[in-house]
Amino acid sequence: MSELGRLADRLQKILARAQENRDERDELVDGPDGIECAWAAHERNQMWKAVNALRAEHGRPSVPLDDIVQVERQAAGHSDYSRKFAFYCAELAEKTP
Repeated sequence: MSELGRLADRLQKILARAQENRDERDELVDGPDGIECAWAAHERNQMWKAVNALRAEHGRPSVPLDDIVQVERQAAGHSDYSRKFAFYCAELAEKTP
């Protein structure tokens, strides 16, 4: 498996842990596209933190939350949303400036 694939696996596990407690975050909050469930914002923030932690490990600058929002939008609607979101986040983690 490629390094990108291993990184995507790692990020998918982080996303899965964040998804475990959706029922605890059912209130509505402002999101990038309007009102959304708090669990969606939480999961996005967890991925943002994880991507930036991985970037920091390699001396790369942090990416803005907007980058995470963009890749999440690309994954939205796919039957394998979690895998695609994790893979796109892995690409962000590896992206060089």
